[in-house]
Amino acid sequence: MSTLTFTRSKVVGVECPDKKTFLAHGILDDYIYALELDVEAKLPDLEITNIQGRWKRFTTTECPKSIPKLQNAVGLRILEEEFGRKVHRVVGKEGCTHFANLLVECCDAIVQAATYGEWQELKEKGIAPGKEEYLEEKFKAIPGLQNSCMVYSRFARRGK
Repeated sequence: MSTLTFTRSKVVGVECPDKKTFLAHGILDDYIYALELDVEAKLPDLEITNIQGRWKRFTTTECPKSIPKLQNAVGLRILEEEFGRKVHRVVGKEGCTHFANLLVECCDAIVQAATYGEWQELKEKGIAPGKEEYLEEKFKAIPGLQNSCMVYSRFARRGK
């Protein structure tokens, strides 16, 4: 009996060219597919303002036709209700599930960068406020964070 192996790597990096803009670069690579995605989102609503996708390796001539479907996610707000489901419907079903999965990963990374990126920098400089005090300020600046996950929801209720 032989054992089948399959490895898929996803890597996402986020940068902030200015205080209101987040740029995520995502890579998905396995034995069959390789694709890249660049996503731009802007505060205060973390609205997706630009998406660019590229195929590096694919299985059928239909795969490249999915790239224009990425534009269906422009205008979506990362913190809106059912965001992941919407992405899978308008990018995945209409285009490519691999792009949809990578887009959700990129957006998750943007949320983490928006929430904790600045605090981490301040911490490294030794001038960071307490984490809870910092999050309280972030919730005021980015209201959609408050209910974006179980931890933030609990903290928001406790802080009131």
